[in-house]
Amino acid sequence: INIKPMSFSFFFKKKKQNLFHNMVDFHNHILPGIDDGSKSIAQSLKMLDIYQDLGVEAVIASPHIYKDLYPNTPESISKSFETLSPKAIQKNVEMKGYAAEYLVDEFFLEHLKNNTPLLCCFDRHVLIEIPFIGRLKILEEALFAMQNAGYTAILAHPERYAAIHKTTDLENLKIRGAKMQLNALSLKGYYGPEARKKASEWLVKDQYEFVGTDAHNEQQLLKLKSLQLNKKQRAAWRKVCERQAEQVNA
Repeated sequence: INIKPMSFSFFFKKKKQNLFHNMVDFHNHILPGIDDGSKSIAQSLKMLDIYQDLGVEAVIASPHIYKDLYPNTPESISKSFETLSPKAIQKNVEMKGYAAEYLVDEFFLEHLKNNTPLLCCFDRHVLIEIPFIGRLKILEEALFAMQNAGYTAILAHPERYAAIHKTTDLENLKIRGAKMQLNALSLKGYYGPEARKKASEWLVKDQYEFVGTDAHNEQQLLKLKSLQLNKKQRAAWRKVCERQAEQVNA
């Protein structure tokens, strides 16, 4: 009798963790043709299919507003959203709306100075980023101006910035009114070991209020299918997701 040897992979197959179940992802670049994200409606629809596989409930699009590279406006973002939305109705993931990811620079400060309305993810929360090798002085200036204007800043992926490398750096920004958003791909090591180390540490230390995919294409979303967290990370992740759901659905 020929008996095939049993594969050890049967015993060690990792259990699906359903990390993204019922999540509303408000940091992504799914809108077609307006930044370095999706290049076409077809690609955006493929991204929605993978969002469904991940268990994501809804998506709030957040394309870049970066004057020198992606000079989007509420009008250009609205136009792209209205182009995609009718096609997305057939999908099981809701296109819930749109916001923007603002680069904090002199043009952003000018918007605040002139009381130009900002695109909010929900309530008065605005997603912002800084240059990856930028200094924190302009960010601190922006946080002060945002608070005075009645906005709450969500700092995208703090683990990726060279200028933010200690927990105390985060705490100082929180004192100035910022909330922190984790990029899920950071935990995969997608942006390198340093970002992964900071993301893992700050997640367990309960330094994040939000989590997002920051997905620019379907390949990045596919990588999140294999994201596995240890027990401490999963407990912290669940806390973040619960807080996020309360804010987004308020």
